[in-house]
Amino acid sequence: MSRATGLITQKNYRILLYVYSLVIVLLGASFAGLGVIWSLPGNLGEGYHNVQAMLRGIQQVLFFRITLFYSIAILIIVVAMVVLHLLYSHRIAGPAYRIGQEAAKIALGNLAGIIKFRKHDNLMDMADSMNDVASQYREHIGAVLEHLASIEELSLKMSVLAQQGNDDNALKQAAEEMSRKSNAIDDCLAEIRT
Repeated sequence: MSRATGLITQKNYRILLYVYSLVIVLLGASFAGLGVIWSLPGNLGEGYHNVQAMLRGIQQVLFFRITLFYSIAILIIVVAMVVLHLLYSHRIAGPAYRIGQEAAKIALGNLAGIIKFRKHDNLMDMADSMNDVASQYREHIGAVLEHLASIEELSLKMSVLAQQGNDDNALKQAAEEMSRKSNAIDDCLAEIRT
């Protein structure tokens, strides 16, 4: 394989997810805080009794308004977080599923496929590695098949030479060539195993 990679995702994937989550929470809290501030009266009135009466009225209304604003803010935060995490999970879940399908095909011997992802999907490095593995296996298997075809031809040639009673030198050369092809097959198989 040309490079060894683990489960690699798009650069800064986790950081972006944390930042977006934090922004959603901060925006929701800011919305709730601004709603509470907006609901407070700008002027409490003149005199101690007027201020006290105004505060009693505020106390009755304020609990309901604060509860309402924070409930709305929590609902917005939860919905936004669910949407954000669904979008981001699909950027990993879909590619991981496709990589799994392609790996199963490779395990069955089908090396023809190429994994392609959308622009914003993650696991691109893993897909590139799988594509490299499949390509290298195709090359090695192609070389093995060529060597096997040569061995078959050499075997037929040796059979014909033996039946014709030709000299041992031609048979020896064919046997040596067959041995070289067999060693080449061993080398290809060793590269596949590593």
